[in-house]
Amino acid sequence: MNVRKGLFACASLGLLLASQGASGFGMMEVGEWKVEFSGNVNGFISDVKCEADSTPAGGTQVLAGLACGSLTGTDYDDNNIRTGLLPSWLGFHAERTEGSTKYGVTLGFQPGIDGANQGGIAGGPIDGALGLNASNFRQVFLEFSGTNWGGIKIGRDLGLFGSDAILSDMTLLGVGTVSDLTRGGGNTSLGRIGVGYLYADWKGQVQYSSPKFGGFSFNVAIVDPWGLGNISPTSMNAAAFSQEGSTYGLEGKAAFAWEGSFNGKVWVSAINQSLKTTNAALSDQDATGYDVGAKVGFGGFEVVGYYYTGEGIGSAGFLVDAVDSAGNARDSEGMYVQATFKLPGAGTKFGVSFGESKLDRGPADPVTTSLFETNESVVVGIYHPLTSALNLVAEYTQTTSTAHNGNEAEETAIAIGAILFY
Repeated sequence: MNVRKGLFACASLGLLLASQGASGFGMMEVGEWKVEFSGNVNGFISDVKCEADSTPAGGTQVLAGLACGSLTGTDYDDNNIRTGLLPSWLGFHAERTEGSTKYGVTLGFQPGIDGANQGGIAGGPIDGALGLNASNFRQVFLEFSGTNWGGIKIGRDLGLFGSDAILSDMTLLGVGTVSDLTRGGGNTSLGRIGVGYLYADWKGQVQYSSPKFGGFSFNVAIVDPWGLGNISPTSMNAAAFSQEGSTYGLEGKAAFAWEGSFNGKVWVSAINQSLKTTNAALSDQDATGYDVGAKVGFGGFEVVGYYYTGEGIGSAGFLVDAVDSAGNARDSEGMYVQATFKLPGAGTKFGVSFGESKLDRGPADPVTTSLFETNESVVVGIYHPLTSALNLVAEYTQTTSTAHNGNEAEETAIAIGAILFY
């Protein structure tokens, strides 16, 4: 399935490093340019057990379910030495200032640990000789800005819709949900993608960022035309829909942040793209989604709450399983809540989160469809900073996928490993 290639692998290095306080190698002066290299390497021992409803015929599927065993309809166990939700990363950034204008470029290279087809996220369950690991190039953009008018970004970077949801997810330092899609390791796991939020993804875009007005700021972007994808065979992809590539996507976000002993951030964002078809038997559709989220911290506690809803936006990734077999848009929604506590002195962070994503039946989907209705998960994690750069991680994740007809699959994943920022 084409949807496996780069659909779920995620996380923005620059934004994450900023949130973690990592400073990279430090800025070097090269002529009139300031140059910086930064990134991370992570790796995990993962043990995954997958259980699906059984029948005399050998199993029942949960189509587009993200608990492992959903797509096969069978039980299995997998062990991996793998990359987590955040891919290992080598980032390059160069910037220069002339007068009141600041401009720069960013490029990012993201290799995985375990074997997989190049450019994809899913490897085989068992590695073999002469195999290659997966690699991506997810960031390549130029930007320029002024003190009074804001900034412009042109290139490939993380999308706006759902970006704060993924960057607030504690499983960025860990693994989270594995699924049938990433059971073989490859470039990343899913974390909470598709089980609480839609993947923001890496998109070609022209984005405007406002200056900050106190704690308020906003961003808007024109995005590459995005194509329909499908995990479930009951859904249309771009080819089956005869989708035209003539409609740009639009994304926008507004946020307000504050600091102090009680600190936090609230945000809202939206996404829209028209889906036009050249098939006279089908009708054009419209994909529109909205979300709202908040993150607040006090003492050693931090709480995150997030909700999204949309029509024709799909689940897991934007426009994935978004329309039924007759080309009609499906409704979807999701949420997650997360609470963490950081021990004073030691800095060890304990966290727990719950989230789910729902996909309604389309007009062409029968009541007895095995298309998933909910993907949900509970994650419990411990994240210990052994040094300012090195974090040790232990996570337990239980993911359940339930179909509209009652079929169910359950995944239990234990991950232990480390992530080192530089």
